[in-house]
Amino acid sequence: MYTWFQPIIDLLAYVLSWTFDWTRDWGAAVIVLTLLVKSALYRFNLLAARQQVRSAAASPELSKLRETCGNDPTKLVQETTKVYGKYGINPLSAPLSAIIQMPVLMAMYGLFFTHGSTMTSILIPWVAHLAEADPFHLIPIATGLLSFAVSMIPLADAAASMSGSKRLLFGVILLLIPLVITWRAPVALGLYWLAGSVFSLLERLFYRTSAGKRLLRRGLPEAAAT
Repeated sequence: MYTWFQPIIDLLAYVLSWTFDWTRDWGAAVIVLTLLVKSALYRFNLLAARQQVRSAAASPELSKLRETCGNDPTKLVQETTKVYGKYGINPLSAPLSAIIQMPVLMAMYGLFFTHGSTMTSILIPWVAHLAEADPFHLIPIATGLLSFAVSMIPLADAAASMSGSKRLLFGVILLLIPLVITWRAPVALGLYWLAGSVFSLLERLFYRTSAGKRLLRRGLPEAAAT
């Protein structure tokens, strides 16, 4: 099942072993590994965040187009393409970020499923080893709630791009995804996802600062930066 991801699994196993050598705890090693992976993928997340800002800036024009060209699909597509070009919007950017991270997640599952039985941690004392599922589901629940919290914090310039009800629905979906995936998965995978959610929360809070706003706007077309 994990043959396709074996090279990634081997690399992650090597890095995890290296982090364990100086943390001396497999749970702490998983957290450090998570931070390393998130840092390596940060550039892709930043690009996706910038696309959200551009989409938010273009939202009023796109809404107006749907009102004026809604009965003419061909013209609507043409005008929408022009708006995308004006604001530098790439519709494939956000899915691309998720696609890139999916093999890493699958490799993490394979890593912990095959190697987790030899790992223990004082951070999760209620399981015998990290290949076990969390019997109390504390890690999955915490992960889901953190993912929900992240979704409730809008990007600096994207607050108007989604209504409150839509944001709430989106947040519930983001709560359920990690909850379902980690519910019966190795607890180490839940710990990885939990640490990643903390990273995402801090990242989102940073984007709400003046420095974070400048970073999101850097290199954006003038139309999207206003």
